[in-house]
Amino acid sequence: MLISAIFFTVCLTFAPDILPLALVLLAVSALWPGRVRHIIRRLRPASPLFWMLILYVAYLLGILWTSNMSFAGLDLGIKATFLVFPLLYMFGRPLTDPVKVQRWFIGANALAVVICLFRAVFRSAELYLHAGPLAHPDGYALSVPFFASDFSAFLHPTYMAMYLTLALLLLARTHVGRVGTGRLTTASALLLLLGILLCASKAGWIILVLAGLALLAERWSDRMMRRTVGWGLLVVLLAGKTLYYTTSYVHERVGQVLNTFQVSAPKNDAANSTDDRRLVWDAASTVVAEHPWSGVGTGDVKDELLKTYADKGYVEPLRKKLNAHDQYLNTGVALGIGGMLLLLLMILVPTFSAFRRGDILLVSFLLLNALNWTVESMLEVQAGTIFFAFFAWLFTQDETRT
Repeated sequence: MLISAIFFTVCLTFAPDILPLALVLLAVSALWPGRVRHIIRRLRPASPLFWMLILYVAYLLGILWTSNMSFAGLDLGIKATFLVFPLLYMFGRPLTDPVKVQRWFIGANALAVVICLFRAVFRSAELYLHAGPLAHPDGYALSVPFFASDFSAFLHPTYMAMYLTLALLLLARTHVGRVGTGRLTTASALLLLLGILLCASKAGWIILVLAGLALLAERWSDRMMRRTVGWGLLVVLLAGKTLYYTTSYVHERVGQVLNTFQVSAPKNDAANSTDDRRLVWDAASTVVAEHPWSGVGTGDVKDELLKTYADKGYVEPLRKKLNAHDQYLNTGVALGIGGMLLLLLMILVPTFSAFRRGDILLVSFLLLNALNWTVESMLEVQAGTIFFAFFAWLFTQDETRT
């Protein structure tokens, strides 16, 4: 079972397409009859798995007032891990060494950054060597392979940034961070930080700083940790400022965010990711206001959003067929205010419970997802649902053992 969990963790980072197979192996190993009788464990509200199961049932009920059954089936398939992992917790045997799985996750993400860096260097060199005499690339063109989707070889950059941030938080925990020598730990931390910066996810940058400040406050009494995190934040800020002034891509990304504080509303034909989000948030809010109690149904979310984009004249969201880019709004469009409340309870109740018992790791994980969900509909794709469900299962304490 431990091998299956480690294999699942590696696939999460490097091979998301074969995660369904990895999930089957993990489920079989957890449920396989053994000499020791399984103890059926109860799901409690203190675990996100409890709310995850209720939310999945709500999405199942949402097909009753859905017209697009094809999309509903696809959506339920994407969210199937919200059913599988609660059942694995209840009926499967507990994982004996979750810390080892966490260490593999740290190592896999650090290795992913190394591979992405080598790939970016190769592509940049290839671009330089094969440029025509009249089209010699400038510094910005050569830097393109080092940012965002061009850098992130295995995942969407926003998801990669979230994975790297969790790996960094795991590395900061005393019982997980001791993966080898101090130099190896430091090198891993620097690689993870560099990866988050190069993913060029605006949400990833903001959450990285917030996570650093929170860790600094929590571990202030630990002199070594205080110095390490303090220097890490300083390095991140200096690296970010350097990239802002030396690369057009980062300058443009930061400029988009700053522009939101200067312009009251984006134009209908705005064509950048920040303004696109503001437009789709407005459209999604309109749909939720029109269907506050039931939502539009599990399968009609995309159809209703596209219809609203057309009615409002939002050019780019309609052309790109964007979802709500906010999980709370996206769930609200599908299931109404009740669905949004379930999503909030899935974060808030376990967070307060974990904070009271001092489980800072679970608190960090839940808040990491909650913040990312404000700018991405992460539970509408496999990379978001499997990530959340797997680690919610991994971090849920087994109350039958001492």
